[in-house]
Amino acid sequence: MAVMNKSIHQTSGISTGLWRVSVYLFLCIVPLPILVNAHTTTLIPHTDKDGRKTVKVLHFHPSTGSDLMGIRLNTSDSKDVKGLGSIFVLHDKEKRQIHNISIPDHYIVRGEKRETYSIPIKPKAFFSTPGDYVIVISHQPHLKKHEGIYRQKVAKFYLNYLDLITDWPNRLLDDLPEIIPLVPPHNVYAGSIFRAEAVDDNGNKIPHAKIQIEFLNYPAGDTELNTEADPFIPEDLAETIIYTDNNGSFSFIPHTKGIWTFTLLDGDSNKFIKGKRLEHDSSLSISVKKDETKKQ
Repeated sequence: MAVMNKSIHQTSGISTGLWRVSVYLFLCIVPLPILVNAHTTTLIPHTDKDGRKTVKVLHFHPSTGSDLMGIRLNTSDSKDVKGLGSIFVLHDKEKRQIHNISIPDHYIVRGEKRETYSIPIKPKAFFSTPGDYVIVISHQPHLKKHEGIYRQKVAKFYLNYLDLITDWPNRLLDDLPEIIPLVPPHNVYAGSIFRAEAVDDNGNKIPHAKIQIEFLNYPAGDTELNTEADPFIPEDLAETIIYTDNNGSFSFIPHTKGIWTFTLLDGDSNKFIKGKRLEHDSSLSISVKKDETKKQ
């Protein structure tokens, strides 16, 4: 790409400064693929065969459709299950725990059946009036022995009724690092720019923060991820890392419709547990829509 841009510069008379900007934008918007190893809590909107709408909560590697781990409230970490601290919804500045309506179920990924949750999306489950609804999954802190730290994961997903803005532009996770959208997260189309900023536990923007991006690369059925199907895109294009700029913001163009998850890795925190540093991975999943005006 650098050679191609340089050739264009030489033949068209574009300034050296502009050529450098074009290369910078290419690297920021079309990052190089990398290998991602950490599990990601992914929130997946789903409509089952009977028309019931839920948001499924899976803790796995979405880009490769692999390594599903179980999750359960009020459970200590074990080899195959991670303990959750809470499941709640934020709407119009009101926070409501939804432990009693979150359905503990199971899901299958590559033959492995693990504990998951499905959150019903219906009026009786708090989803009734216009505005934004932000589903938040908070893990219990767990010790990473080989790193000598504790890590806590938190993940969120935005729903919206009737395009009324109530919550999405705001900081929502008090005392936790967070990715805050700068465009409506429920209204992102393939080929458009998704913009957001990363903030620390005090709400300060984090320059040069590491953002992991993963795409759910296989169809999600009612009870099983269909990994027998071809991946939607090549797996080496379904995961990457980018960084926030000097102002703590980032931009990314999701080129394919589906579920994209952005994770602020090792978000700044000044907290400690038993003398060990507590770090946070804070995720945001968005459902990217197909642009019906273009052929894909």
